Amino acid sequence: MKLKSVLMLAAGLAATAAVPAVLAQSAPQPQANEGAAAQKQAEQKAQTEAERKAQRRAAAAAEKAKAEKEGKIGNRVEEEEEKPAR
Repeated sequence: MKLKSVLMLAAGLAATAAVPAVLAQSAPQPQANEGAAAQKQAEQKAQTEAERKAQRRAAAAAEKAKAEKEGKIGNRVEEEEEKPAR
């Protein structure tokens, strides 16, 4: 009876250990071209986002310069407020 229990336990452990390997082999493998295409698409998206951000910053800087030139926005000189000692 003991031998039978040991053999059953060994068979169960072997089956449990083999399950991840079987699942990994049966899973669909991504193609090399798909990974490269996805990476290229992600790079293009990041580049376009960076370009849009740069355009927004340039436009904001141009508007600020125009407003300063027209006198709508003056160069602010802020005085430091006295802060109480802690």
